[in-house]
Amino acid sequence: MAKRRTKNRTHRKVSEEELAKIPRSMVLRLGSSLRNHSLSQLVKDFRNIMQPHTAINLRERKSNKLKDFIVMAGPLGVSDLFIFNQSEDTGNISLRVGKMPRGPTLQFRVNTYSLVKDVRKILKHPKSVGKDSPEFLNPPLLVLNGFSNKMNETDNHEKLMITVFQNMFPPIQPQQTKVSSIKRVLMINKNAETGEIDIRHYAINTKLVEENRNVKKLITSHHNLKKNLPNMSGNADVSELLLDPYSVGGITSDSEVEDDAIVEIKNEETANNIKKRTSTPADASEENSATVSATRKRAIKLTELGPRLNLTLMKIEEGLTGSSKTLYHANISKSQAEQNELNKKHALKQKLRAERRAQQQEAVKAKNAVKEAKKARRKAKQAGEEPENDDEDESMAEENESDSDAPEINAADYENDSDLYSDIEK
Repeated sequence: MAKRRTKNRTHRKVSEEELAKIPRSMVLRLGSSLRNHSLSQLVKDFRNIMQPHTAINLRERKSNKLKDFIVMAGPLGVSDLFIFNQSEDTGNISLRVGKMPRGPTLQFRVNTYSLVKDVRKILKHPKSVGKDSPEFLNPPLLVLNGFSNKMNETDNHEKLMITVFQNMFPPIQPQQTKVSSIKRVLMINKNAETGEIDIRHYAINTKLVEENRNVKKLITSHHNLKKNLPNMSGNADVSELLLDPYSVGGITSDSEVEDDAIVEIKNEETANNIKKRTSTPADASEENSATVSATRKRAIKLTELGPRLNLTLMKIEEGLTGSSKTLYHANISKSQAEQNELNKKHALKQKLRAERRAQQQEAVKAKNAVKEAKKARRKAKQAGEEPENDDEDESMAEENESDSDAPEINAADYENDSDLYSDIEK
């Protein structure tokens, strides 16, 4: 099989340091949400938003816990976890956004959501895209709207939320990022009155804006197979076709692109490349490389891809697990004295947990030492250095004794202690 050719001049290789800085994500569904087919489809659609640096074909099992994914996130270089879950009691759907490896975790309540297939039904001209479409080869452009720029100390939770959103995708470098590589937009809008957050996902469509509409219609006519080419039998010159407003499609109104935004895009090109097309190679070799900017007008139109989400921030936790400290809660506010009391209880519980863990580690070390001594005596016996005796029985007795001295593992020690900071279940 022939080896695929790589363009070394235009395709710059990314170094390992740059790859390590790229944010990667995992979108999960846990708990009873595995039985909700609509929510499972929402998870798949949300993975398309996070492409290409996400686990698009990740499969969860009922036996999987959050700790399983946290353990595997480190070796895989995952920096963000998006966890969808549905409560068995109330049926409410929540979205948790956690930053690896030590948090924080933002918990949102999903008020409403629409799938990609639902968005396509309400559009007159939907855009057909797949997992391998060119739109998903690069991360989307993140646009934040409605977030306050002037925040006091009481709005620290909003600062933290903005920071988490901004670090979901690689930062855009104006000097290196190509405008043509940006194919999608992720818009996160916050309602100042209700505090709700709306998430929208769009595809970017661009087209050249020509001064003569007849020329543009003639160029784009090959996309419509049902439209016939213009009849030039009655024209004496091609200029009549281009200058006559009734030749290509009649007089068109300016409302055709009323929803489009016309912007000017500078295309930088070296002088050597221009010389190669316009002059001889001898003349091109005499000139040094220089940058020439050409400005072109393009019309930009956004086509919604989906999904849609309407979220409400409920609380922010310091860590990734439920036993971490709550930094912000939307429905519960505590005084400074209550917070100090909760901090003392949490510190005491962490101390007791550390002591139990140290005891268990010491018991494991003692048990491993007995096993190593038993292996050493067995090797010596096989070599004929020691006569056969009842050392094996004694070692078994010591092992059983070490097992009996080991501290008992109580399931209550590993329960979720989030009630120290919040009176509301997740």
